[in-house]
Amino acid sequence: MSSAALAQSEPEQTPQIMILGSFHFTGGGSDYVNAAVDDYLSPERQAEIADVLDRLEAYAPTRILVELEPEGEMAFNQAYAEYRAGERALTVNERQQIGMALAARLGHERLYAVDYSNGMDFDAMLGAARAAGQTDLVAQFEAFLAPIQAQMTSPEEAALPVLDRLIEANSAEQVGYHDLYLLLAQMGPADNPAGAVQMELWWGRNLHIFANIARIAGPGDRLLVVYGGGHKYLLDQFVDSAPNLERVDPLAYLQ
Repeated sequence: MSSAALAQSEPEQTPQIMILGSFHFTGGGSDYVNAAVDDYLSPERQAEIADVLDRLEAYAPTRILVELEPEGEMAFNQAYAEYRAGERALTVNERQQIGMALAARLGHERLYAVDYSNGMDFDAMLGAARAAGQTDLVAQFEAFLAPIQAQMTSPEEAALPVLDRLIEANSAEQVGYHDLYLLLAQMGPADNPAGAVQMELWWGRNLHIFANIARIAGPGDRLLVVYGGGHKYLLDQFVDSAPNLERVDPLAYLQ
């Protein structure tokens, strides 16, 4: 029986995958634009995070996966065990504030690291475009990026409740920011297609992440994947296209 026929004949056994796009609570990282943040350890922010956890708990995930390379998984789960034992406080990171905190609520023994890193060189793409005289393309990129950057780094954005920011991060509008990558893909001449080369890395990275997720999903599982919002477009697309998986929209629970 094909995987598609199997998924149709046993829908209750088809693994469900929720990709929760998130801003990075630390504000740092290797993203081209890093979001403005607040003190998420403050009592007010902790109450906001608790509200998010209440909503995600209703999904009842059976496994929680985070943006962390597999070689860090053992140390991460050791920290999780110490947190559950009351020997460690959570750090300001969505992997812990959402992933660990929710896993502990649900009594999970561990979390799963599913990241894959291969690097991406924005300077190479923009440099190739400028050297090739693609001034209009560079201007289009900058015009597309400017309002995104202004929004993500604004004090108003940092002041939003955590729930509102997560709803925003998983909205069709913000997921659509991924279109920016197809401007980057066009950068460089035929003999130096830096944009296409770098976008191969980006699509490939997310395909590896998807494969890591899919390998963990067993019959009847409900996976929650806590990941940087920039990955959500492709991860959603891959899950949607996989005949043996079912995607769950986090907005159905956050809203």
